Amino acid sequence: MTRWLRVLVTLLVLQALPALAEGPQAPREFAPKAGKGRVVVLVSGQTGPTNYTELSGSLAAAGFDVFLVDGNDYWLKGGGGEELLKGVIAQARQSPNALPGKIGVVGCSLGGASALTYATRWPDDVAAVVTHYPATSYVKHPDPFVARIKVPTLVLAGTFDDYKGCCLIETARQLEQASKNGPAPAMLELHEYPGADHGFSTDNAKRRDVVADALKRTVEHLQKYLGPN
Repeated sequence: MTRWLRVLVTLLVLQALPALAEGPQAPREFAPKAGKGRVVVLVSGQTGPTNYTELSGSLAAAGFDVFLVDGNDYWLKGGGGEELLKGVIAQARQSPNALPGKIGVVGCSLGGASALTYATRWPDDVAAVVTHYPATSYVKHPDPFVARIKVPTLVLAGTFDDYKGCCLIETARQLEQASKNGPAPAMLELHEYPGADHGFSTDNAKRRDVVADALKRTVEHLQKYLGPN
């Protein structure tokens, strides 16, 4: 390798180092307008957090201290997403707007995979989980998967969702049935939206009736297990 080529390679490596060290984007906080609120971590879908500002703002308006993160940072090939999500929870609890105690986790699409796989297994830290059209194509054996869920979990899914085959209603139904077949009480509940497609909670969602109902059910589930703000 010639000297000038070595210099060029070194410069390219040095330029890449900051990007490699950045890690996940910092969460964006949507604080409750009055006083403090119970913490809710919202994990976005693959389209990124900018597509979930309306949902985050609506949850903050309901009295929660919301932390929006990019779901692409927490569903990692080879693992590591679990510890990163735990780190976000620890960080969110330190906010001056946060009430102490357990938190809620809301996950959408790809972020729903993280919520279902990680947050549902942390009953010491998480009181409630809600997933909107969660990615479930990786779940090959519903019974043992659901057996590990220790947190009350609500799944909201559209019956016409065929987006990349990742979030099919048939798999969501299998998960609910596996939960019913397990020890009482069932820890996973499914609510279906007939005719609804993927992404019904994104900022540009067109089915406003589904948007409103999904928000209502999300808030009610969080309040039931987190308590009043």
